[in-house]
Amino acid sequence: MIHRRQFLLSLGAAGILAGSRRSALAAAMDHGLPAAEATPGFDPHVELSLRAEPGTAAMLDGAPTAVWRYSGSVLKGPADALGFLDGAGHIPVIRVRRGQRLRVHFDNALPEASIVHWHGLNIVQRMDGHPMYAIDPGQRHVYEFEVGNRAGSYWFHPHPHERTSWQVYQGMTGMLLISDEEEEAAQLPAGEQDLALVIQDRSFDGGNQLVYLNNVRHNWMMGFAGERVLVNGRADYRREVARGAHRVRLFNGSNATLYHLRWSNGAPFTVIGTDGGLLARPVEQPALTLGVGERADVWVDFSGLEAGASVQLLAESWTPSLQHFTSEQLGLPLVDGARLIASFVATAQQIPVQALPAQLSTPPLPVLEQAVNASAPRRIEISMMMGSPRLNGRSFGAMDEVHDSDRVKLGTTEVWEFVNEGGMGMGMGMGGMMQMAHPMHVHNVSFRVLSRTRSAAASATHQHLATGFTDHGLKDVVLVLPGERVQVLMAFENHAGLYLYHCHILEHEDLGMMRNYLVET
Repeated sequence: MIHRRQFLLSLGAAGILAGSRRSALAAAMDHGLPAAEATPGFDPHVELSLRAEPGTAAMLDGAPTAVWRYSGSVLKGPADALGFLDGAGHIPVIRVRRGQRLRVHFDNALPEASIVHWHGLNIVQRMDGHPMYAIDPGQRHVYEFEVGNRAGSYWFHPHPHERTSWQVYQGMTGMLLISDEEEEAAQLPAGEQDLALVIQDRSFDGGNQLVYLNNVRHNWMMGFAGERVLVNGRADYRREVARGAHRVRLFNGSNATLYHLRWSNGAPFTVIGTDGGLLARPVEQPALTLGVGERADVWVDFSGLEAGASVQLLAESWTPSLQHFTSEQLGLPLVDGARLIASFVATAQQIPVQALPAQLSTPPLPVLEQAVNASAPRRIEISMMMGSPRLNGRSFGAMDEVHDSDRVKLGTTEVWEFVNEGGMGMGMGMGGMMQMAHPMHVHNVSFRVLSRTRSAAASATHQHLATGFTDHGLKDVVLVLPGERVQVLMAFENHAGLYLYHCHILEHEDLGMMRNYLVET
């Protein structure tokens, strides 16, 4: 384990929940709400079985690693509607089209309660995976919804309160790839030239078994950072690629680690998509900085490689307190302070030349002039005061608790401002406030990043990480560094109900850095 990040604060669940108001409905939720069942008359285009269960995965050479994983099968629809990413073989990928009706029979075969959150999707409250709907072992929850999101790289993961970090760490992560006619019109690389890479870090004991924080989640305010960086669940990931253009979908699926990525040959990244789908036009930048939950689709052309030659994806690993701990991790040798995490080796196959489109799509970006609060943004103050993670001074309380300041009107457009004031780096600031980076996620909507401002001059660390920000197009996670204020614009176009916003450092989410917000008619 990497000892300097193991900052124990000796918090217990009672301390986290002390003082929260609990209603009769919330008390009933302790025993679980009735699981959703299949709806008569709902005729799905795609119907899947998805099961959460213990299993194994080949993460390292030698003995298999015990994991919790998703398994499943296609009950109706194309055979490739459900598959698994290459690598360790335990990360599922669901493929659907916009406009399709999807039904998923989710069965919980774990020894504890769980539920699935469809990260990035705009869907009704009952289907979103709020922890109030977590089902007990042996129960089934049926998801039914029409896929309304535009084409893009989305994902799914467990969302039971105070156990999300543990369940994701044990292996429960999946990709959800949506296609549509607009994406097809862009004529991007497809099939074997469309690669999804899930980046996660894990620690192992001498028998290749996962090691995680001694399972005491409330003691880990710094978030978990692992000793090995895995790609698609596999250490030292290697992929053979034809010599030609590829679409590479990069996703930070770690619990807490922030990655700063670059190519070994010094080539820039050509970003064609972010969280909410394709950009209007490609954006070239020297690096990628991905907070937990962020995705970036990039165009990569391997046509210049000779058969047998390779190019590597390099990663710097940063803790939420902005410690660069790459050198403390295990794996292949460092290259200028970064770790080689994936190799792409050219085969003899030369595929036809494919030009990068100048115009990719027309993203439905919200318009600032339509915001009801453009001159007075909704302010979300992020803090970790005296060991307690808070949003606007409050931690997550009762499952149905909604503060008056967390109510929005259906059909409106709003500016939200995430405020993470304080200096850069590890330590305690004024009033015992811990200074950390926070990737902020809002359920049920995609948003447009309007601006970043700072309370002081940017440090060298901030300038370095800023070269890789992916504040383009539509987003559902935005990384907010210490000292920053980030304004985002979002439209609450449909689906009244109760949703969440939270820090996507999973340990922070479990500790209560999460709030309900209510979309009211």
